[in-house]
Amino acid sequence: MESKVRSIIETASDKTLSEHIVNSYMEVERNYFLQSWKTSELDAGHFVESVRRLIELKLHGNYTPINKSLPAFNDSTMLSYINTQGDDSYRIHIPRILISIYGIRNKRGVGHISKISPNHLDATFILSSVKWVLAEIVRLNSSHKPEETLKIVERIINRSIEGFWEQDDIKRILVDGLNLQEKIIFILYATNEVEDQKILSIIECKNKSYFNKTLKKLHNSRLIEHKGNGDCIISPKGIAYAKDIILNKVIA
Repeated sequence: MESKVRSIIETASDKTLSEHIVNSYMEVERNYFLQSWKTSELDAGHFVESVRRLIELKLHGNYTPINKSLPAFNDSTMLSYINTQGDDSYRIHIPRILISIYGIRNKRGVGHISKISPNHLDATFILSSVKWVLAEIVRLNSSHKPEETLKIVERIINRSIEGFWEQDDIKRILVDGLNLQEKIIFILYATNEVEDQKILSIIECKNKSYFNKTLKKLHNSRLIEHKGNGDCIISPKGIAYAKDIILNKVIA
């Protein structure tokens, strides 16, 4: 997915814009996955600035160089987009979403001090918004057949956690090299699953006795709480361990 998206945007603009748009998007997604709300929301500012340059290119034929500051993002700037000839997505829809993202980044304790601290709800809104913007850019500029473009767009929208595949009733870890303990922690962090038997099914561990011993080890290490009803709850210590797994084995 990533290489196709980069190629589509590069063909529609240039390599510099393509790299900045995709890389900033991936940083938003990566830090959201790590539950680093403030960092994820800050990275969204880079995404906004990169896409604004693409809008300039599409509407005006050139864009503000990366090493120069963009004009202030305000009503005057919005009108400069709206009053230009071009696709409605570049003139209206994408800019309105971008200014909403920027507003949260600047007004809700991310870029500046505020009564509101960076939080899961704001970060989720931002991630959903940048997904829509990226998918719309791909839709507008893809030279692939409609069905192939639709697949790329759907993968952008549905992509939520690197290394984990979820479709219908299928849930699978796609990361190689994780031991059983790491797989259990990864599932608990990356999904809403808590039942030990469902975790066993996802991992497809054939040795149930070894699986139960591993759960007990994780419980005794205070990485999880394994309850009598079979539910497994990841602890703050387990979350820190999961983030270490993600950084070093999933998205390294």
